Amino acid sequence: MMRSPTVMFESWRGLYADSPRALSEQLAASGLCTRRLWVTTGENDFPPDVATVPRHSPSYFRALLSANVLVANDIVSKHLVKGPRVHYLQTWHGTPLKLIGYDERSHAYSGAQAHLKRMARDVAKWDYLISPSPVCSEIFRSAFRFEGEIWETGYPRNDLLRAAGAADRRDEVRRMLGIADGAVAVLHAPTWRDDDKNDEGRFRQSVMLDPDLLAEALPDGARLMVRLHRNVKERPAGSAPGFVLDVSDHPEIADLYLAADVLVSDYSSAIYDFAVTGKPIILYAPDLDRYRDTVRGLYFDYEDWAPGPVATTQEQVASATAALTSHDQAWSTRYAAFTERFCPHEDGHAGERVIERLRSVLAG
Repeated sequence: MMRSPTVMFESWRGLYADSPRALSEQLAASGLCTRRLWVTTGENDFPPDVATVPRHSPSYFRALLSANVLVANDIVSKHLVKGPRVHYLQTWHGTPLKLIGYDERSHAYSGAQAHLKRMARDVAKWDYLISPSPVCSEIFRSAFRFEGEIWETGYPRNDLLRAAGAADRRDEVRRMLGIADGAVAVLHAPTWRDDDKNDEGRFRQSVMLDPDLLAEALPDGARLMVRLHRNVKERPAGSAPGFVLDVSDHPEIADLYLAADVLVSDYSSAIYDFAVTGKPIILYAPDLDRYRDTVRGLYFDYEDWAPGPVATTQEQVASATAALTSHDQAWSTRYAAFTERFCPHEDGHAGERVIERLRSVLAG
C-alpha cells in the first residue's frame, strides 16, 4: 500500500496557529489524502486528527528530512539539511511596514547577526513563498533575496475574517473573553522595539496605552484587549481591573480581530490583517521619529501610508478611539485605497488557492 504524503506544519515554533493552522484545516476538508504532522512544544492543544512531534527532538529532525511538504510561518531555526523530496512552503506571518531581513539598516540589536545567518540558511531551502499582494511580493524579494516561486494568494490565516460564520465566531470569542453584547472592544496590538529591554535583557513593551484615560473616554462596559508581541515576555503591571483583558496568549489573533471593534497599533503587520475586517484603525506612534530614523526604519512614509488617524499622545488616542467606533467619513477613501493596495486577495478563499497549488505539487 502506498503511504499517504506527509505535510509537516510548524507555526510560531510549536503553536497551533496562523496560516499553517488555516492550511491544515483546509487540507483536512479538501479530500486530499495526507498525513498532517504538527510541531509542538506543549504550549497548546492540537486537534485529534493530526499527529504531533516535539520540536527539536530526534523525530522532529527525521521528519524535516522525510516529509513531503514543510509548511512554516517563520524561519525554522535549526533546519540544517533539507530532505531530497521535501517541498518547503513558507507562509510568512504578515505584510511588513518595518524593514525586515536584509533590508534592515543596522542589525544592531542583540542576536541580530545570528538571526540573519539563520534566516539566510532557511531561505535557501524555500521552494514557495506566500504573498498577499504585489507590493508585498516586491518587499519579500528584497528582504529575503528570495528568487523562488511566490504564490500571490492572500494569507490563509485571514480567511476566517471573511468566512460565512465570522459573525457567530465573533459572538463566541466575545462570550469567552467576557465582553458583553454591544460593548465596545478595543484591541491594542503593538509591535516590539528592537532596543526596548529590561535589566535582564528581555524584550519589554514600554509604549502602552493609558487604560484609565481610555476607560474614561469610552462607554460603560467597554473593554481594552492587550495583545503583546510574542517577543515580549514581560507583562506590564495591571491596572483598570475589569477593563483590561490580557489576550497575549490567545492562540489565534484572528479571533481577536473579529471580537474587536477598533484596532490601536503602531508598526505591526496586524494593521494589514485587521484592515480585512473593514473596522476602524488608529495608529499610536509617539516614538515615530526615533523608530523610523534610528531603531528600525519603515518601507513607507508613515503618515501617507496610514489607513486611520495617527496619534502621538494618550489624549489623542482616547479621543480618536471614542470617535471611531464607526468609520469617520474622512478616512473611508484612505482606508479603501489601503485595502486595495495591500489586501487585494483577502476574500476568504486564500487557503483554497494554496491547497490547489499544493495538490499540483504533490501530484508532480
